[in-house]
Amino acid sequence: MALSGNQVVPLTITTLTPLHIGTGSRLAANLDYYVDGETTFVVDIDAALELVIDAWQASREPYEEKLRRYHAELEQEAERIGRADESLRRRIEQFEEHPPRRKDEYERQEKRLREDAMRLKERKRQLEERRAHPPQPDEEGDLLPPQLIAGSTLDQLIDGGLLPITQVRERAAVNGRALVRYAMRGRPATDDIYEQIKDVADRMYLPGSSLKGAIRSALAWDAAHTLEAATPQPALQGNAKTADDALEKGIFAGRVRAEKRRMNDTVRDVLRALHVGDSAPATVAPDLLTVRIYRSRSATAPIAVEALPEGVELRATLQVERYPFESQVARSVIDFGDWRQRLAPAELAAACRRRAARLIEGELAFFSRQTDAVEVTRFYTGLRQRLEQADRFTFLLPLGWGAGWRAKTLDDRLRDSPERDQVFAGLVRRHQLKKHKSEMFKPGDLFPDTRKIIVRGNMPWRPMGWIEVRLHIVE
Repeated sequence: MALSGNQVVPLTITTLTPLHIGTGSRLAANLDYYVDGETTFVVDIDAALELVIDAWQASREPYEEKLRRYHAELEQEAERIGRADESLRRRIEQFEEHPPRRKDEYERQEKRLREDAMRLKERKRQLEERRAHPPQPDEEGDLLPPQLIAGSTLDQLIDGGLLPITQVRERAAVNGRALVRYAMRGRPATDDIYEQIKDVADRMYLPGSSLKGAIRSALAWDAAHTLEAATPQPALQGNAKTADDALEKGIFAGRVRAEKRRMNDTVRDVLRALHVGDSAPATVAPDLLTVRIYRSRSATAPIAVEALPEGVELRATLQVERYPFESQVARSVIDFGDWRQRLAPAELAAACRRRAARLIEGELAFFSRQTDAVEVTRFYTGLRQRLEQADRFTFLLPLGWGAGWRAKTLDDRLRDSPERDQVFAGLVRRHQLKKHKSEMFKPGDLFPDTRKIIVRGNMPWRPMGWIEVRLHIVE
């Protein structure tokens, strides 16, 4: 049978709330960034150091000028010593020609002349010492500004004038390198800022792995509607990192033919046929957000986060390999059942919409009980309407940091019967999913009971990471 090529689908991705995909690193105050009024400048520290050193070197006196000035100072000192020597001789002659008659006055003047002579002798010695040891080219001082050697921070360099604030504000270039990598409006809520993933040119983008992970979670939830697929019993075995292995295998692993029993689990995973590319980079600056861990009208300390702003459009592509489903040779080795249909664009989008609908329903139930979360409830109400109006090739999903436990797991599929809820409670206790409160967790208890929420004016404002994905299909 002749095979057609892979199915390639262009995507338009729109951020509906700010999206944070982290690098695992944090930006440190006055080491990575500097706050000037209501603007946060993320600085290229290498360029800043070059600027400081260049400015310091430029301010230093050339050796020839320094040597000329040194000898001129010696000549001035020699002239002053000569005048002082002549004055002292005249005073001595006058003292010898007309000595005081009173003994105490005589002794006083004699002592003073002797002390002045000793001081003049020391000045002559110091002058000769300096003439014998002029400054040398290799003795011009430190190779680096003392402030850098002392470990000065950006604010100290700026306050000390070595790093002019005008250069920062104007985003000056230093030897072909930009001093400021990018700037964000606002001031961070804490000293450390969670950094957003970017390309080598500091442009934000959406990694294909992040979007594929969100789609994978949605497909897993949608497929896990049977008791066999969703039972959490195997998760009670092993450690927290491997707890979901059996669940994932039950959903995504193809059935190996009898004569091919021994096969790597990765090869059996049907989603190896699904490829999502990184998006093209965005051309906007990051948002600087304040995020809190929200729990029933209470919140933890603020977290400063960079994020892709709301309303940004990104372009990417999705591909589905046809070979595993259409090749007779491939199908004779692994049977992927009805996954060919499930990965068809319209079916994939429908599964993701069903998952989004359940997530929105749960978030509305959670926040509608909170009197201070009116803005969040309003957002989810509008999101539900947007989802209901979406066409068959459009879907919504949350992803990235702050999307939450529900979006990345089978969620309510693990608890939709008394038996499974009992097992789930054991899973929470075994794997310490609620940290120090895990031992008290019982079937029917709320889980999770926290959310990462963007705050404005200390009030809950938006959830993190909701996007709209449109599949461009020519019908």
